[in-house]
Order: sequence, then structure tokens, then C-alpha cells
Amino acid sequence: MFKKRLFAYFIDVLILNVILSLVSMFIPTSENIINLNNEFNNINNSYIDGTLDIITYVNRYANISYNMDKELFLANLLGVVISICYFVVYPLYNKGQSIGKKILGLRIVSEENKITANGLIFRYLLMDGIGTSIISMCLIFILKDLSYVISVSVLSFLQFVVVISSIFMVLYRRDKKSLPDLIAGTKVIEVEK
Repeated sequence: MFKKRLFAYFIDVLILNVILSLVSMFIPTSENIINLNNEFNNINNSYIDGTLDIITYVNRYANISYNMDKELFLANLLGVVISICYFVVYPLYNKGQSIGKKILGLRIVSEENKITANGLIFRYLLMDGIGTSIISMCLIFILKDLSYVISVSVLSFLQFVVVISSIFMVLYRRDKKSLPDLIAGTKVIEVEK
């Protein structure tokens, strides 16, 4: 069942990325984003050339990343809303199935073999980085430059740990539950197509 879950997840991520790409085509790129991208390129080249020391590089990188994330706040917020619609709302009204899970004959259910909004929300806040994105978007209003970048990096690392540990849990646990499944009280089952 691990391979089915993995392929279903890849299908879902692919579909979500296509949706997000299509939506982003309608979001105009600001002049600030273009300037910040150019600044990124300049500091990277300066660091590679050896004309910029590591401390200056890190501080400038943090400042640019912070400003870029501020500029992209609404686009990121829209991405989170679309992700929640795809991974929570759609499966809630589709018997616990995303498109990938439907194609591969899988379903998310609670311990009582029902699907609940709370179960889906907790599961995807942990598994798909939606929670990490929400926390990062809040931190941008609380922290500045370097503190923000360090915090987001730590959150990203923790998200990576959740995903990797979940892979091993699904592979080696008898009940095939991932860490988000255990916390959310959900499980993935096979269904007849």
C-alpha cells in the first residue's frame, strides 16, 4: 500500500502545482520582486567571486528573503487557501478522497471509518506543510530579517523530519499509519474502485 500512497501523493502534488501555477499566471509580478531577484543574483555572484564575506552574505540574504516573502504574502496566502481547498475541503465532500487517492483506490478515514473535517485539517497541517506555511506567514509580522529566516529554516527542517519519519512509519508500522495519521486519528484504507 506504500507505493499506492506515494503515487497518490505525487499525483495530488502535481495537480496542486498545476493549479497554483495557473493561478499565479494571473498575479502580476511587482517591480520589487524583480529587483529582489536581481539582488539575490548579485549577492550570490559576489559571494562566489569572493568579494562578499559570509557574514555580510548571510545578512543580505536574510534581508532579501524577508522582503521577498513580505512581497509575496498575498500570493502565499492564496496558495495556502487553495491547498486547504484541495487537501481538506475536496476530500471532505468526496468521501475522504483527493484526486490522487481516488485514482489509486485509497481513502482517508477516521478511526470510526468516517471522514471528519478536524481529522483532515490536522492531518494536512502536519503532512503537507500547510501548517508550516501558516506559521511562516504569521512570523513575518513578528520577526525581522535574520530571525525570520532562521525560524522558517527550522520550521522547514521540522517539516522534513515529519515527512521522513512518516515514510518510515508507513513502511514499517503494522497499521501503516504516518505521524499525521496518529496525531489526527486518521488512517488510509484501500477501497474498491
